[in-house]
Amino acid sequence: MYTKVLTIAGSDPSGGAGIQQDLRVFSQLGAYGMAVVAALTVQNTRGVKTFVPTAPQLLRDQIEFLLEDVKPQGVKTGMLGSGDNIKTVARSLERLDVPIVVDPVLVATSGDQLFEGEKSAFYQDLFPLATVITPNIHEASALAELEVKDLKGMKKAAKVLKNYGPAWVVVKGGDLDGDEVVDLLYDGMDFCHFTHPRIPLTGESHGTGCTFASTLAVLLSRGLGIPGAYEKALELMELYIRGAKKVGRGAIPANPLVLGERGEAKGLVLESLRKAMEELEALDYGGLLVPEVQVNLCEAIPLARNHSEVAGIKGRIVRWGDRMRSAGCPAFGVSRHVANIVLTAMRFDLSMKAAMNVKFEEGWIPLLEASPLDVASFSRKDEPIEVKEREGSTLEWGVNQVCGRLGRVPDIIYDRGDVGKEPMIRILGKDALTVVEKAKMVLDLVL
Repeated sequence: MYTKVLTIAGSDPSGGAGIQQDLRVFSQLGAYGMAVVAALTVQNTRGVKTFVPTAPQLLRDQIEFLLEDVKPQGVKTGMLGSGDNIKTVARSLERLDVPIVVDPVLVATSGDQLFEGEKSAFYQDLFPLATVITPNIHEASALAELEVKDLKGMKKAAKVLKNYGPAWVVVKGGDLDGDEVVDLLYDGMDFCHFTHPRIPLTGESHGTGCTFASTLAVLLSRGLGIPGAYEKALELMELYIRGAKKVGRGAIPANPLVLGERGEAKGLVLESLRKAMEELEALDYGGLLVPEVQVNLCEAIPLARNHSEVAGIKGRIVRWGDRMRSAGCPAFGVSRHVANIVLTAMRFDLSMKAAMNVKFEEGWIPLLEASPLDVASFSRKDEPIEVKEREGSTLEWGVNQVCGRLGRVPDIIYDRGDVGKEPMIRILGKDALTVVEKAKMVLDLVL
C-alpha cells in the first residue's frame, strides 16, 4: 500500500539516525517519505559534537506549509531539540487524525545530550497526541523520574508515562544487560512483554531507536494495530541489525537497505543455482555422487530465516547414466531437508548460504580427511529421542552439533547413518557455485 509518512526530527550528517535514517526506512518499506528538520547536529559515527534546534517559527512554517498541500497517513517525531519545539510541533499536529509515533529523544547512543529546556512539554503537549511513545530505558527513567533497571521498573515507568495521555507506551529494553532483550507494551489496562534474543554486533549500534519508530510509523499508517505493528517492526529490526555494516570508525548504524538487498538477491540466487546445475550436469561421472535419496543443491538469500527464503532444485537432481540431471528448475521453498542444513549453518556463519547432499562411501572418508577440505562428522546414535521423533529435525541437530563443537562451518559434514537412515555427505559453501567447486574436488578424490 502506497502511503505518505512524515518525520519531524533532527539531521544526522552521518546518515545513521534522524531524518536521513527515517527516509531510508520509509523508502525501503514502500512509503513516500516527507521530512521536517527540527534540529541540526554536528556528529559522526563516533558521537555528537554539538546541536542547534531549529527556530520554533521556522519549524512551524515548515510543518504548516507542508500540511496545506499534503496530508500524511502517519507521523513520526524524533529529536525535537527543545521544549519550545515540542510545543510548536504539538500545535501543528493536533488537528491531524493519523497515527503519531513519538520517539522522545533526549540523549544519543553515545551519551551526548540532544535536548535542551524543560521536558514538561512532552507531558503537557506531545504525549496526549501520541498513538504510541517509544522510550528506551534511559528516556523512560528520565521522563518518569524513576530508575528503570528491570521489567518491574519498566512497568512502573510505563504507568507513569501512560498517565500523560499516549494511547500506548512501548518501553524498549535493549539497554538492559542480558542475552535476551525484553520490550514492554502497555495500553493502560494490560502489560504485554516480548522477549527476543540479543543480536550480537562487533561494536556499538547507532540509530536503532529512530529506525524502530519510523518502521512503526509506516506500519501504523497502513492500518495495523499496535501489537501487530510492534511484532512486525521487531522482525524488520532483526534484519536491519543483522545486516548492519560499518560505515565509519564508530558505532554501526542499523541497515534498512538490507530489505532491498534481500529482494534483489532472489533473482541472483536462482541464477546462481541455474549456473551451478549447468556445471554439475557437465561433470563426467558426476552420477557417482548421487545417493539413493537423490541430490539437492540449495542456496539462501542473505539473512534467510525460513525455508521460503532458500531455493533448491524442484524435483531434485537424479542420476542419468554416469551423469547428473536436474528433474526441475530452481525454485524457492522446494527442499526442506537441505534447506535445514543451510539455515542451521547460517546461525554460525551468515556467509555460508549454500549446501548439497551427496553419496557416502566409507572408503571416501580417509581421502576427504587427507584433503585440503575441512571435514567433520556427527553420529546419529547420539541423536536425542525427541529429535529422532520429529520429522526433518535430524539434519538441523547434526549440523548444529558439528558447528557448535568446531566454532565454525566446515566444508563437509558427514554421518554414517542409522536404522532406516542412509549415510550421507553434505557439502557447504558461500554459494551454489562454491559448493559445486567443492563437489568437483570430492569427485576428483574418489575417482
